[in-house]
Amino acid sequence: MPKKESILIASLKLIVQKGLHAVTMAEIAKEAKVGIGTIYKHFKDKEDIVQQLWIFQKQDESEFIFKDYIVEGIVKERFWFLWEKVIQYFISHHDEYYFSYHFAASPILTKEIHNIAMKDFLAFDVMFEEGLKEGLFKENMSARHLRLYTFSTINGWILWSFDQKIDFTDEKIDQFITMAWDAIKG
Repeated sequence: MPKKESILIASLKLIVQKGLHAVTMAEIAKEAKVGIGTIYKHFKDKEDIVQQLWIFQKQDESEFIFKDYIVEGIVKERFWFLWEKVIQYFISHHDEYYFSYHFAASPILTKEIHNIAMKDFLAFDVMFEEGLKEGLFKENMSARHLRLYTFSTINGWILWSFDQKIDFTDEKIDQFITMAWDAIKG
């Protein structure tokens, strides 16, 4: 594994466990099995690590979610496919979930970083735009609003399920996707 990737993976683990401000560069170096100088060869500071980690994590998430995604077709089926993949990704990637949950609105992540990291996720907006044109969703809502509402709803359910140690059965996942769809359908 490349050293930069080792540093990012070690940083993810430690930031989720301890919080960004409690983690030292020395701890990251030890966890990544690299020297501190190697960290500074790849990153300016911890903020740079978080920014690069956000891009790295979102790329991994995107590859998982959009694998086998068909851009055309019935909007409701695409909605189910995408949100089920989001849930599956976070169920199997707890650290990535908690990192994403804590840093999505962080001022550390500039608009430029978000634009780089989130470019693939605009496919959700395309799907929502098509649904809006077909009259499937509530009126006077933008695709972005629909995406953010649905993500926030599902994100909250995932957090609640993790905290309450509720099993993610296929039936539960389907129930929550149904509830998300029902909340925004026209």
